[in-house]
Amino acid sequence: MLKPKRKITRKEIEKDPFLEGIYSLRQHFENKKQQYLKIGGAVITVILITFFVNRNSVTNQNEADHGVGIGMVYLNKGDYQNAIMQFQQIVDEYSNTDAGYNATFYIGKIYFDRGNYDLALPHFERFISGSNNDFILSSVYELLSAIYESKDKFDEAISYQQKSINKSISKLGNAFSKLRLAKLYILNKNKELAVKYMDEVLDAHEDNFEIKKEYDFLYGLMGGVLS
Repeated sequence: MLKPKRKITRKEIEKDPFLEGIYSLRQHFENKKQQYLKIGGAVITVILITFFVNRNSVTNQNEADHGVGIGMVYLNKGDYQNAIMQFQQIVDEYSNTDAGYNATFYIGKIYFDRGNYDLALPHFERFISGSNNDFILSSVYELLSAIYESKDKFDEAISYQQKSINKSISKLGNAFSKLRLAKLYILNKNKELAVKYMDEVLDAHEDNFEIKKEYDFLYGLMGGVLS
């Protein structure tokens, strides 16, 4: 016949280190139960807030990208007024996002292509202040260089052209950027640096017809400006 299970007394627990540890742990959780529940609730709250913030961020980015797409439709149709209005709305509502910076670039490019350099300038400057898109950055630095060249501010033009070279993501693009830099050095009466960049490019691309054509043009320009 089975005997009823005997209850373990407190004294017996104290004699057994393992049982005593279990008992102490249980007592600890009983005493701290409310505190642990509060901590657990706080952790869950943080996780939920992070989830909803991230989801909202993704939603905002998708909406911003869609808005830029609408602006591009206007731009491709040649409807520059509505394109600028659409891009400006994206800049106002999503200013510090990738879409916001891309929108300000497109506004600047519209003004630049239409010869409104003074209107283009602040948009390009805003773009380079916050965007990390190297593909567009190289182009924007070159556009800024062209704006300052048009103002005969060759030191500023050279500085931006050097930055364009540093951000260039293709060998051929880098080569043409260096030839443009050589042109700026010619206009700034610095023959030594102009020849340095011209020869460097030609040595690396001696079989490229367009490179050789631009090289010959710059030598002709140098003869006219520095003679």
